[in-house]
Amino acid sequence: MGSHSLRRSAIAAIALAVTAASVALAGGSYARPATRSERSAIVAALKANDGSSAGVQGVYVSRSDSSLAVVCVRTPDAGLRAFVFHHTGHAWRYLTSGPPGAAGSPTDRHLERACH
Repeated sequence: MGSHSLRRSAIAAIALAVTAASVALAGGSYARPATRSERSAIVAALKANDGSSAGVQGVYVSRSDSSLAVVCVRTPDAGLRAFVFHHTGHAWRYLTSGPPGAAGSPTDRHLERACH
């Protein structure tokens, strides 16, 4: 009885952990937070493109293509904006921007989900 109950509890705990992990991955599988050095370089590219880094709420790099990144910016007049960048050579270059999920290619739009 004790062994059977312990086994059932272990199976239930494993099932719960697998479910929680799959939910977490589904929500954040497109992007990961940028490392400190990535964030610094990407925000510098944003400042060069936009003139300011005010309102930055997050910087994320694509899990499937580490040469793509998104900067989530809250602006007083336009609300939340997603700025997508591409790493070429040794620099991050601006690709597109707009409301999260509405700008750029399908890949860009998946990456922009990190801003929600």
